[in-house]
Amino acid sequence: MTGRPLLDMVQISIAVPRGDAGYWSIIRDLDRTGPWTVRQICARTNVKTPAVGRYVRQLRLAGIAQIVETKKACGDNLPGALVYRLTKRPLIAPRLTLDGQVKPESALDQLWRAMKMAKVFSLADMAYHCPDIRRGTAKRYLSQLAAAGVVVGTPSRYRLALNLGNQAPKILHTKVVFDPNSKSVIGPSVTTEAKP
Repeated sequence: MTGRPLLDMVQISIAVPRGDAGYWSIIRDLDRTGPWTVRQICARTNVKTPAVGRYVRQLRLAGIAQIVETKKACGDNLPGALVYRLTKRPLIAPRLTLDGQVKPESALDQLWRAMKMAKVFSLADMAYHCPDIRRGTAKRYLSQLAAAGVVVGTPSRYRLALNLGNQAPKILHTKVVFDPNSKSVIGPSVTTEAKP
């Protein structure tokens, strides 16, 4: 007699947070065809205007975007729409403070860059090449990448198996309601980026 499998494999759809990287990809896409507005970015996301507007303001303060026009509003008391163009087009989304200063590279970005450069590395190598990152953070990140098949090996000798691109893979937490009777996820999932 065969028992029930230990794990049930189910398919779920999750809403992955976009954040600055998502806004940036939309902005670059819009800028290829000409000027753009915050409203156009919002139309391509489900994000409210203040979050997108804050990022565009940071880009403007950093000198990455500039206002090229102010469109007149229909009513007398309504503000006009600001129209922007990019002055710089980095591939990866600029990480900026509220006043437009460049933020230091994140721990995951540093680890990912070091892994891509080394190709074969150990946990000790990551600690050496990324001295500002706690060893526990590097160990957890490598463990999660190994579980996903991005790196293979052991802590004493890892190898990058999947070079996924310039941006560091993110570790996400998802909370779902699972019905074991139907082996399905019920309702929407809530997904957030895990702290490294």
